[in-house]
Amino acid sequence: MSSESQLVPACPEQQIMATTQGNLSFRTSGEGETIVFLHGILGSSKAWAFQFAAFSPSHRVIAWDAPGYASSALVPADISAYEQMLHELIQTSTTGKVILVGHSMGGTIASRYAARHPDKVKTLVLSCTHPGYGAPESAPSSEKLEKRLKELAEIGREAYGKNRARDLLPFANVPTAVLDYAAEIAAETNLEGLRRATRMLQLADNRALLPQLKMPTLILTGEEDRVVQPQLKAELLALVPYSRHVEMPGLGHAPYFQAPDYYNRLLREFIAQ
Repeated sequence: MSSESQLVPACPEQQIMATTQGNLSFRTSGEGETIVFLHGILGSSKAWAFQFAAFSPSHRVIAWDAPGYASSALVPADISAYEQMLHELIQTSTTGKVILVGHSMGGTIASRYAARHPDKVKTLVLSCTHPGYGAPESAPSSEKLEKRLKELAEIGREAYGKNRARDLLPFANVPTAVLDYAAEIAAETNLEGLRRATRMLQLADNRALLPQLKMPTLILTGEEDRVVQPQLKAELLALVPYSRHVEMPGLGHAPYFQAPDYYNRLLREFIAQ
């Protein structure tokens, strides 16, 4: 391993728990108040390497593999199935409230969970996310998804992973080791898991639930985020009775990779309040 590749801290080992919908894989380390991290559509529990390193000394950190990712079972393409899996993870992990951090897809699941289980969430962080696309059941499958599945079949996992990493981190200052790590995670994507997660987000609609959020909420948006549509970002900001919004200057859709120290500082300051 080169010294550059060691820029990315090692994640704790993957663990498996049984749920009513099948196995769920996750990683955990540390002791103290629990922080639960939910990754985006191109991620996995491995996406939170820098957050495990930063928060494990002071907190218990848990990062799940969403249904259909890594060793987690597939569930129907319905956000309530993802919410139920998360509920079982949280119920099994702690009797108290958690700090819930959801990024992109994970943020759509997190905001729904927090609105429906306010007794389980102390503080909510919504990172580069949206309320769901709210498409009708009759809507066809996402064109972007079909294009990606075709690309994966044609060029193979490694090249596909590199393309997705460049989409996430199209910045000159991202270390090669971080780009390679993001590519490795994207290359491990389960095709059917990706298909169902994309469909789940396409149909998900948290607009009626967001105004019910009662806990302190931090909304993080990236100034250079080209993934979350401006209209969806505006809706999230308008609907959440949030306590704080930070537009992260110069950052795109993967701030936890692009500027981990800054991202972690924002989380730490908000959690401390």
